Amino acid sequence: MEKLFGIPTSQLMVALLVIFIIGVSIMAVVAIRNPVIFKLGVRNAPRRRAQTALIVLGLMLATLLFSASFTIGDTLNNSIRSEALKQIGMVDIIVQAETPDPSGQPAYFDEAYFDTVREGLAGVPEVAGVAPLATETAPVVALQTGLNEPQVDILGYAEEWMNGFDQLENEQGTILSVSDLTQDQMYISSELAIELDVDTGDTVIVYLMSEPADLEVAGLYTKGANPADKLSLVMPLTQLQALTSNEGRINSIIITNQGDAIQGAEHTDVVISRLEPVLEGTGLETEPLKQDALDDADEAGSTFSTIFLLFGQFSITAGILLIFLIFIMLAAERKQELGMARAVGAQQGHVIRMFAFEGAIYALVAAAVGSVLGVLVGWGMVRIIAIAFGQVDLDLAFSFQWQSVIMAYTLGTVFTFVVVLISSWRASRLNIVRAIRDIPEPRIIRKSIRGLILGILLPIMGLFIAIYGFQNEQLAAWMLGTSLVIIGIPLLARRFGLPDRVAYTVAGLGLVVWWLLPPGIMKSILPEMQQGMEMFFLSGIMLVLGAVWTIIYNSDLLIAAMVRLFGRIRGMPPVLKTAVSYPLHNRFRTGNI
Repeated sequence: MEKLFGIPTSQLMVALLVIFIIGVSIMAVVAIRNPVIFKLGVRNAPRRRAQTALIVLGLMLATLLFSASFTIGDTLNNSIRSEALKQIGMVDIIVQAETPDPSGQPAYFDEAYFDTVREGLAGVPEVAGVAPLATETAPVVALQTGLNEPQVDILGYAEEWMNGFDQLENEQGTILSVSDLTQDQMYISSELAIELDVDTGDTVIVYLMSEPADLEVAGLYTKGANPADKLSLVMPLTQLQALTSNEGRINSIIITNQGDAIQGAEHTDVVISRLEPVLEGTGLETEPLKQDALDDADEAGSTFSTIFLLFGQFSITAGILLIFLIFIMLAAERKQELGMARAVGAQQGHVIRMFAFEGAIYALVAAAVGSVLGVLVGWGMVRIIAIAFGQVDLDLAFSFQWQSVIMAYTLGTVFTFVVVLISSWRASRLNIVRAIRDIPEPRIIRKSIRGLILGILLPIMGLFIAIYGFQNEQLAAWMLGTSLVIIGIPLLARRFGLPDRVAYTVAGLGLVVWWLLPPGIMKSILPEMQQGMEMFFLSGIMLVLGAVWTIIYNSDLLIAAMVRLFGRIRGMPPVLKTAVSYPLHNRFRTGNI
């Protein structure tokens, strides 16, 4: 996989590694300068093994999804590349006429142009071979069985120029020489032989011209006929020229570069730059056959990885919320312990560092477990995909790159650790006396200047994003910006005395109504808007956020309605009230769940 979200994976991996190394280095320096706090932070991991195992399993979800998505992308990328190389082999560049003939086949041109190209590339060290080629696509029929194939690739080789290119090999690995064929013989691929149910010595009728040609099968090859599809046959160049009445003419010139099948594509730009002045005015053009095939394979692999990541973003988001909730619950469990630490002199910063150290240990271990398990999950998904799309002519061979595992590990670690820092800061805000006595913290709304600035910036930022989306006809940016305005205005009004219930209910219902508008209404207002897979994730998040806010901040009314509805059932009202007392008292945790 070469790119992810349009970013080269090599650059992305380096950036993630730099962030990871900087983060680990900072934590190491802080740990050295605060050895006591470090020991207090990490001591819980080995002491509470069952709890540690559960935390690690919860934290690894995001990393597992990253790793599985990258693994699937690598597998598809490698499989498509392998399939392309089977049909192209060592051919890196092909020279053909700029305008094809009326049938869509490559147009024939004078064979003298082959000498022009060969001489023009004589001094280029990146070139390993140049050869003339004639190609046709025609129906063939087996004389003995009557079976036929409507489209078979036919190649005419001049063996004296085929050094550096693929060689025809049969199933036993024996090289088949085109020069050994007579004028009424040819070689066919083993796949074509199976489809026609023919073998060596049988006769195949090839319909190249108005008069069909009867040709004897001189041998079957398993590889080496390039560039061609699986169903192909090979004959001498002069024989194909005679059968098509194109003596002294060819329709392709193939070029192979130095290096193996993959490395040869790296010299494509250099060779084409040398060919362009040679071909000027000839009516011929170059096509970077292999580089285009590899680019298409890389794009397909990146596209599938992106799709799996987009579909997995709900789970990734749930994993991030789970990480946050885990550490909030840990803080609630260790409230008295933290209160005692604060009572004997620990500052708020010390508590943050304690949780950060413990979270860093969990993050490093969870990311390692998740990245490895993600590869296994990717393997299982590849098997499922192979079964589901078994009729597609693509052999899926499981594959993954170590760069993808590193990216999954660093991404998982960075995501987890950032969420840990945020939750650590929130957990450190406690009253010492209330913590020691395990009394719930009072709900206090602090009207700070910083909060007011953030409240003002949110709708303004949403307005700018919406304007950007409108001007660039991007529906995702437009909907995100307007959603931020819908959220920001009620929350800003909350800073000036609007009750929480009203603020969050208006924001929540506004999001739900805005995102559930019929598509026809939005299309009639903004008909030119473009949208992609990102809308699937964005709409889901906004709808869930709006629904959760609406329900959580009106849960007492909903529970009252339920009690009134089921109150006639004996013993039910006390059970309902007891069951919902904790969720209603801790709305923040309930909303995260």
